[in-house]
Amino acid sequence: MLAPRPHDLLRLSTMRALPSDAPPWAACALSVTPWVVVRRAAAPMGRVAVGVRGTTRSERYAMEVDPDDVCEVVAPEDLSHVVPVAGSVLAAACTLHTVRPLLDGTGLPWGPTGSVGFELATAVPTATSKSDLDLLVRVLRGSSEALPRLAALHRELRSLVVRVDCQIETSTGAVALAELVDEQPGIMVRTADGPRLVPRAIAVS
Repeated sequence: MLAPRPHDLLRLSTMRALPSDAPPWAACALSVTPWVVVRRAAAPMGRVAVGVRGTTRSERYAMEVDPDDVCEVVAPEDLSHVVPVAGSVLAAACTLHTVRPLLDGTGLPWGPTGSVGFELATAVPTATSKSDLDLLVRVLRGSSEALPRLAALHRELRSLVVRVDCQIETSTGAVALAELVDEQPGIMVRTADGPRLVPRAIAVS
């Protein structure tokens, strides 16, 4: 199995990964939906930093798992063309249908994350009427060459009614699309060691 990356969803084959001092809601959540999301954080050797999602935004639990306890890995890109659960009319899910051709048009790997991505991977209703649409686009090399396409994408996304939070995954770390296409000399990059302010020339190299 390839090393899981931030935002990948992992299906666990056992509950043994859950620490004994985990909150009761975390055990309940995993018993119903045994999926966790890979966090952008450092983990001990041979472990993967993940988070458990509860039923509310306040229910998020950070822990580490053994790769041997993972039986399935779903990356955001795997979900880019998955159809929402039958009957879903939530704004965020409908917006995904709208933006799909825009993202495909960039020629870059992309996929939904957040509550919409979790719902598409697990088929368990997770998004709500207040959910944003979270997206990830990968530009691991040649970011500067992709800037015109990303700038055009940013303009299209800003015109939508539903808020779209788009992160660009670069070789340096994750950058908000809005910051990447801005003209500021420094860009805030999310890394496993925390956020860092990086010169634009480095972030888009």
